Amino acid sequence: MRFTTTIASLALAGAALAAPTPSSDNLNVLTRRGDKDKCVSREYVEELVAKEIIFLQHLEGTEEESRAAAFEIFDPAIIEYGDSINSLRGDPVGTVIYSDRETYVTNTLSSPPVPQIDTLALVVECNTFVWQWRFYGIGGPTAPDPYVQGFTLATINEAGLIDYQYVEFNSLAWATNAGFTVTPPTEGQLAPEK
Repeated sequence: MRFTTTIASLALAGAALAAPTPSSDNLNVLTRRGDKDKCVSREYVEELVAKEIIFLQHLEGTEEESRAAAFEIFDPAIIEYGDSINSLRGDPVGTVIYSDRETYVTNTLSSPPVPQIDTLALVVECNTFVWQWRFYGIGGPTAPDPYVQGFTLATINEAGLIDYQYVEFNSLAWATNAGFTVTPPTEGQLAPEK
């Protein structure tokens, strides 16, 4: 009982700390929820995700459109974290991936395009959303895994731009598709069953 009470108290405290604070009434992308919060609509988030897909796919011949989509949806000071990316880059967990839009956009557009991106789920709560996605074609058409699946947790600031992203995905599938050699252990709990 004491454990449950403590967890409930922590959850309520966290919710209170995470609640956004309004600053002005002239925000055209945010809608009122009660008298205290300003929240984005699901439709607005769906538009952001559609533009993010254009940016992340950056198919041949769409470079200008992809760059424009990114500049429409990301704050200039966007912060991105993601330990899946850190593990692929060899960086320590918790390292910031990107801390500005220009670097994020330039690096993404210089990577190979993603032929297909599917949305598996989208959960919107006020100015935060979780987008579960599936990328097809990482590593090209002969890659061993047909897709890589993951999610993006993002927040939207009062200007209606994504200012924070936390991205996680199956980094081993991405690694093998990108040409890494992944060797599973032969002994222990994580070894394949014989």
